[in-house]
Amino acid sequence: MLAFLDRSAARLLLAVVIAALALHVYGNRRIVAEDFALGAENFHGHEDWNGTRFTASSPKEIAALLRELPAASSTPRPATVLWLGNSQLHAVNQFKAGDHLAPYWLRKDWPCPDCLLPLGVSLPNASLQEFLVLYHAASTRVAIDAVIVAAVFDDLREDGLRPELDALLTEELRQRLQASEVGRGILERTAQASGATRSAENVGLEGFVQKTFEDRLTAGLGAVWPLWEKRPELRAHLLTDLYYLRNHALGIKATSVRPMIAPRLERNMRALEALLSDCRARGSPVVVYIAPIRHDLPLPYDAREYSAWKTRLQTLVHEHHARLLNLESLVPPQYWGTQQGDQIDFMHFQGSGHRLVAEALNPVLRRMLSGQR
Repeated sequence: MLAFLDRSAARLLLAVVIAALALHVYGNRRIVAEDFALGAENFHGHEDWNGTRFTASSPKEIAALLRELPAASSTPRPATVLWLGNSQLHAVNQFKAGDHLAPYWLRKDWPCPDCLLPLGVSLPNASLQEFLVLYHAASTRVAIDAVIVAAVFDDLREDGLRPELDALLTEELRQRLQASEVGRGILERTAQASGATRSAENVGLEGFVQKTFEDRLTAGLGAVWPLWEKRPELRAHLLTDLYYLRNHALGIKATSVRPMIAPRLERNMRALEALLSDCRARGSPVVVYIAPIRHDLPLPYDAREYSAWKTRLQTLVHEHHARLLNLESLVPPQYWGTQQGDQIDFMHFQGSGHRLVAEALNPVLRRMLSGQR
């Protein structure tokens, strides 16, 4: 019996030591979860106009941006364009003075810059399922006159919603999502996957005294124990390390060609279809563009899968009377990042690339907002 207790105590002590070391290592590191895959050459930016911010690139920033928007019934108001993208929309490679993000140039070059509000809403590796949720979140807050969707083939590997987006899931937004099979599926998978977060833990307690007590207890622990409050950041540290460990173990590099995950692709394409369908029903024109990618090196895509997806995308967009632009070759090689061994950035370009994207979209958007095609 004593030997068993000794072994149990030794295991417990070892676990405590390992946990303490892990907390020491992770607690002293600083990482922004949204930026861990950007690379050292890329600058994470945002834009404002006359002191008012109009781009956001994290769940917290997006929630704040939507709160500060004038209500949908407000008049007069500028033409509001929701621009949905991944980190390509908020990152500038080798940033230098005078560089801006594409939404800035779209507004700057508009005949009346104050008459246009291009809401640049982006998340790293954003899935089309997340785009659908962000679209509904924005359209419940402000009248959307047009929508721009950046379609990135690699992001079709992503699935569901990141836990940090739970804060956007208001009752009104949930009701909108519940109205479609795609939306219900997103909510169901989110509920299953986010049970460890505070909002997911307590959402079922809405209306009960226990919810208030548990929220206060969680907030109180965060006030006296910084590591408790830093749980999302600690989780980001761990997931980052696991990501790099997996890539190293499997020999995955930026140039590696990985097959698409069929069920995830289907869920994302159905989400895009739901977005296009809702926009058409509301009379909001949509332009979908295949995002630029560097072509001075072999693409990290299966050529047949990529070609089939582009054909499918064209058909889907056409069926919903939207517009598709293929901008994959728009940005020339000199505007992409430098190549450092196996570290190749296929996604983020320099400031000149942002201007090119805005210039490509500008005339199309003008015709759409004027009622032409």
